[in-house]
Amino acid sequence: MLHRPNNVFERRGVAILGFVVAMLVIGTFALWLFQLTASTATSSLGHYYSTGAFYAAESGIEMSLREKNQDNDIDSDGTIGTISDNSNNSDDPTLATGAVFVEQSSSSPPLFRATGRPIQASAPWSDFRRVIEARIE
Repeated sequence: MLHRPNNVFERRGVAILGFVVAMLVIGTFALWLFQLTASTATSSLGHYYSTGAFYAAESGIEMSLREKNQDNDIDSDGTIGTISDNSNNSDDPTLATGAVFVEQSSSSPPLFRATGRPIQASAPWSDFRRVIEARIE
């Protein structure tokens, strides 16, 4: 019968333990990297939709000022300077970046408030709103 010294078994145990620890560390870093990538992508998407809503609001103000300068109700909502001010989101003008409506907040001097939102219908993106106000004097 072969007789092996005890330190051979001890070295094997340390090697196995070192391998398990290394695998846990590598696995943890891999999962952390996936989480970091997902949160970065979500943040970038939020910025994209928020910027789209801002550009839609800015376009709404431009549409409103155009109506006001021409003294003509282009969108036929009943008031010159407002755009789709009827509390119905389904008929708001949509642009490539989002949808918009413009309401008149005060009359003397006229203050118009444009609210832009992304075209995305799923939460939490559907709740994004960007508001721009313009006063005409």
